[in-house]
Amino acid sequence: MSRNKIGCSHPNWEPAVIITGTALFIEPGSDRTVIQQLKQFPEVTFHVQSESGTELVVNLEAEDLEGLESLCSNLKRVISEIVDITHIYINFEEEIEKIECGTIEKSRLSRTRLDQ
Repeated sequence: MSRNKIGCSHPNWEPAVIITGTALFIEPGSDRTVIQQLKQFPEVTFHVQSESGTELVVNLEAEDLEGLESLCSNLKRVISEIVDITHIYINFEEEIEKIECGTIEKSRLSRTRLDQ
């Protein structure tokens, strides 16, 4: 059993990862090309496209926020048909580890500063 960076021993611990649900807004008519180009990025999982073909829903995985920003920059640089990238949700796995280890209360994650 290894010890992670938050000091918790957990049998299934792996380095923390950020996982997002992300919308890629793309140029009309470029959906097939973009979906094909996404295959060169192992940290991107394509799920679905809009009826118009101008929005793609993907998951992105990165080690940290800096890695996520770098991945998004690379996507826009390599795939010129990407107009914008919008994260729908971001899952910070380290927070989940803290809940599993009992070092943070699940209810605390849903509180805002105004609640405290």
